[in-house]
Amino acid sequence: MTVTTPSSSSDATVAGPRHQRSESVIETTPSSTAEAPPGRVYALAGGGAAIMLPLGAVLAGVSTIVDPPSREPEPRGMYVAYGADPAGADVAATVLHYGFLGLAVGLLLAGVALASRRGRVLAIVGGVLGFLGFANLSGAVVSDWYVAQMSAVLGPDAAMAIGNRADAMPALTAGWMVPMMIGFVVGPVLLAAGLARGRVLSWWVLVLPVAGAVMITAGKGLGAAGFLATLGVWAVFGLVTGWALWTAPAVDAQD
Repeated sequence: MTVTTPSSSSDATVAGPRHQRSESVIETTPSSTAEAPPGRVYALAGGGAAIMLPLGAVLAGVSTIVDPPSREPEPRGMYVAYGADPAGADVAATVLHYGFLGLAVGLLLAGVALASRRGRVLAIVGGVLGFLGFANLSGAVVSDWYVAQMSAVLGPDAAMAIGNRADAMPALTAGWMVPMMIGFVVGPVLLAAGLARGRVLSWWVLVLPVAGAVMITAGKGLGAAGFLATLGVWAVFGLVTGWALWTAPAVDAQD
């Protein structure tokens, strides 16, 4: 004889709470696609970077206003122009020196500003390399004063010959120019990547230092217009990065 047993109320009771518990777990489990919180920064370093990065680019751009215009192909054009107007070269070199130095300090401050562990090492390495690159570039401006005086006294061709011999010195190349190139090309890119990984910048900002590196190395033949365009890219990078650091959640240095 076949015996049929109806569904018991106990089964329904067991199924009900289990179903309710699974719904509760689903509702309370955080979504894996939820937006991660923004990275935190040290306010003093972040604020300093927010000021120095755009200021450095602006100062470097201002130097072009008083820079003696070159009317011949480079590099001879610079020797001719500076020899004809040493006073203008003097002022332009001074302003340009502090512009590059401002960018160097701003990059270093931006690198050490990130407090979050995520991306911190990358940001620090990028900031240090960027500082090295633009600090060396700032130091390289000293040649402008000597170019101006040598060209005025000896003539542009003799001054250019001396400058070419100095530039070919091996320790100068290996110990100054190569670190300078690596620093201002690679450093800002690594810095932007670290800040993006630390959720302070958006990843698209990497386009700016990459473009700036390409323009500063390949745009020498474009004259003042190319130089200003390059500084415009650095100014935008400084403003975007500075604003992100300025508005990011701050943390005390003791935390």
